Amino acid sequence: MSDLFDKSSTDEFALAVMLFFNRFSGRSIPWVQHSIDVTWEKGPIQNAKEIFAMITKCGPCIAKCLADEDCKACISALDEIDTRDQVTSYRTVVSYESELLRDFSLCILQKNNVFECEATVPKVPQVTPMGRFRGGEVTAEVARGIMIGHLEGVGEAALEGSKELDVSWKVACGANVAYDQFPSQNQLFYPNAKGTGLWYDPVFRVETIDGRNVWCKRHYRVRNGQVPGTFHFSVLDNGVTSDEFWTIVGAADDLSWVVFHYAGAAGAVGQRYLGGLLCTPDGQLPPQDDLDEIWQVLRSAEIEPFELFVVNNDDKSPGALTAGPPPLDFYRKAAAVVG
Repeated sequence: MSDLFDKSSTDEFALAVMLFFNRFSGRSIPWVQHSIDVTWEKGPIQNAKEIFAMITKCGPCIAKCLADEDCKACISALDEIDTRDQVTSYRTVVSYESELLRDFSLCILQKNNVFECEATVPKVPQVTPMGRFRGGEVTAEVARGIMIGHLEGVGEAALEGSKELDVSWKVACGANVAYDQFPSQNQLFYPNAKGTGLWYDPVFRVETIDGRNVWCKRHYRVRNGQVPGTFHFSVLDNGVTSDEFWTIVGAADDLSWVVFHYAGAAGAVGQRYLGGLLCTPDGQLPPQDDLDEIWQVLRSAEIEPFELFVVNNDDKSPGALTAGPPPLDFYRKAAAVVG
């Protein structure tokens, strides 16, 4: 906990405060009340119950994981931290992700919920989606087009002004330290095969805790929300399902920038999270003349400019060159057939 107070972000300071009151106030704080760690707060009986459930329900998965050098290293690294620290725990997981780790988490956390965790998508703040675009109302079709952005090969789903790139958007800066610390953030939004929904594939570079540079990728299913400009996302991330609610807060008429807000939860590990993204076609910050308007858009989602982390999208940086080309079409090739 003390390490979190030493860090510089508002997210980590807020987490430290919540952990402090959860431990010493005598009351549970919903955002941090659940833990997948062995802790003194649970007491010996609950800890023993959880260990017994892990062994009896997921013994084969545990044995396979511990027999693998990387999977075992990930479990050992997670044992050294408080996994409610989303920044450290997520970086640890993505540093070692593998099919064995996915199966380990899927059995213990998602299928059997050994630690009896729960979490729902935060309802606060209530962010209002943009209502007007290019002089007209934002419809579901227009909102889809803004999401798809500049991606090539989507036919009539693209809006006028699309640059026909290999990505929809790149994240220029974001307001969630757990995820926006990662460099080279590419976003691909594209219609599913039926044309009724979207797929979302974020492809981002990770500087692992042991110094490697690797590409990570996710594959989200996206459904329209009740209000145009809002969307429901779901993904299986290293064996754990996350549900998210996204809002298009604002976008330039020429598609030179877009601001997203998201709220999410991974119920199987008891985690909730909030964030915002400023995205552009090339991942660079918009010109100074546009920033005043963008800051106002972000503030409407209760995000202050000082909370943003600028993403390094330099594809000529040593880390990017070491990682090699990003696997942008890894999921898209198959999704066009089965989606």
